[in-house]
Amino acid sequence: MKLYLSSIEIPTPDDLAQLVGKPLGDISVAIIPNAQDYYSERARTYKNKVFAETLEELGLKVETIDLRDYSAADELKGKLTDFDLIWARGGNTFCLRYEMRRSGFDSVIKDLLEDGKVYGGDSAGALVAGLAINGIESADIPEFSEEVINEGLSLVPFIVLPHLDNPEFADAIEEVRKIHSSLEIIELKDNQAVIFNDGHRVVEGS
Repeated sequence: MKLYLSSIEIPTPDDLAQLVGKPLGDISVAIIPNAQDYYSERARTYKNKVFAETLEELGLKVETIDLRDYSAADELKGKLTDFDLIWARGGNTFCLRYEMRRSGFDSVIKDLLEDGKVYGGDSAGALVAGLAINGIESADIPEFSEEVINEGLSLVPFIVLPHLDNPEFADAIEEVRKIHSSLEIIELKDNQAVIFNDGHRVVEGS
């Protein structure tokens, strides 16, 4: 399985290109925006537009795939199969996790990774890839989500914890460390990403 998980966007684009196996200009990416579902529709649209433009400036070919539009896993898988990279945005981790389960993304993404697709995510999108998301309640309000799901996607057997050097997340980071003290935690600064490539992992960035 291949994953690129970061705190903020794509801090090391060349590493992402190497992981996908294509130049940035040839990479097609499906943006999953549902961590932003708690915003008003106008704010959500604007924020997703800005993020898409950021990826386009790197050369990526971008399409936004809203999980709220899907209720059948087969239909969602058929759509996501067209992309090299599936990228889950930052925002409210509980909102993102709820839509991933409701839409069938949980099973779909594992099949796609087995087929050679790459999962990427920043902030909430990185956190959900690990074993669990509970402990971040001081940073992400659980009640914004239709349902609170504490289990992660378990794409990797760790807790992936972003924003290590960001004071706004200090309380949440300490809580995650306390709750999940029996698990290995990969902690990322805001300019770092952890890259998983078929069993190997490396943290890049400063």
